[in-house]
Amino acid sequence: MNMMRGTAVIGVVIHHWLLFLPYKNSEVVDFVKTFSGDFVHLFFIISGWGLTISYFTKGMVSWKAWALRRFSKIILPFWIIISSTFICVNLTHSVMPAFSADRYSWLTLFTYLTFTRNFYSPGWSLNGTFWFMPVIVGLYILFPLLAKILREYGPFVLLSISAPITYFSIAFFTYFGYPTTYQAALPLFYLIEFSCGMLAGYTLLYHPAIFRSFSGSRSFFFGLVLYGCSWIMIETMTHGWFLSDLLTCAGIFLIMLTLCHWMAQVSSEKSIKFLSQVSKRSYLIYLIHGPVIMLIMRPLFKTFKGSEMHPFIMIILGAAFCYTLFILAGFLLSPINSFIFHLYKTPRLEMAK
Repeated sequence: MNMMRGTAVIGVVIHHWLLFLPYKNSEVVDFVKTFSGDFVHLFFIISGWGLTISYFTKGMVSWKAWALRRFSKIILPFWIIISSTFICVNLTHSVMPAFSADRYSWLTLFTYLTFTRNFYSPGWSLNGTFWFMPVIVGLYILFPLLAKILREYGPFVLLSISAPITYFSIAFFTYFGYPTTYQAALPLFYLIEFSCGMLAGYTLLYHPAIFRSFSGSRSFFFGLVLYGCSWIMIETMTHGWFLSDLLTCAGIFLIMLTLCHWMAQVSSEKSIKFLSQVSKRSYLIYLIHGPVIMLIMRPLFKTFKGSEMHPFIMIILGAAFCYTLFILAGFLLSPINSFIFHLYKTPRLEMAK
């Protein structure tokens, strides 16, 4: 799980690096941008996976204590980063309007803090990567109910409930004209992916032999087939996106599960340890990478108008950017944890989930 989480956050950072910064046309790099962007689906799987393992291994938990821990680990750091971003953007606009043309109202900040930003399109550009936050927080809120269904009725019932809710909600909002793009996404749109992650955690605990069978070469090629089918659906069907996300999610998961299994066998201990460290800092890397790209790197690129980077140089710079974020997250992790510790007198936290 650590290797998969570390790899996934690197993929997401590379995706946004290529998405928000200019480079010369390249089909290969365009594919890298698309493929790395699909790594976001892994986080729905990993979230459901990790929460389920924790729930079943610790037995019955105090949901109040569980919610407080989620609040401390997920919401407080997010509030700190988005508030800092809001202040920096507006301050930069006031001092150097040529460097930052954007200015946002307090309503924009309010929608981010209350996880309603996906309903408020004027504020989306403050941080386009944060569409994920209202979705994952909504799924966390649903997790106690989902865990109860899984414990009492089993995984088949959980998936039988999650799938219709997911696709009915997408169809319902599409029919009434509500956008179903990432920026306007709702938690229900990704309920089946989160539930599949719970299934993965449940299978690993109670049927480990079955789970291990999914890390072989057959699963790798089956994942490629699923991912290819999702690609074909999007390209050839008018509403292919309607069902493609689940195929994309399953395909990426099987591909990366197999690759991480192979990497664990052939990689050095140092490489595995590095990915584990990236995993521990993954949430903070996710929180800070968007503001750094959009508030620092993109304005710098704009100063060189008309100059687009060579696409493969952009990949190399993206890798260097990922490592820089890893170092920066290491510096920020301790102060943020200390702030949370002194504010709520909770144990020091590792942002690993």
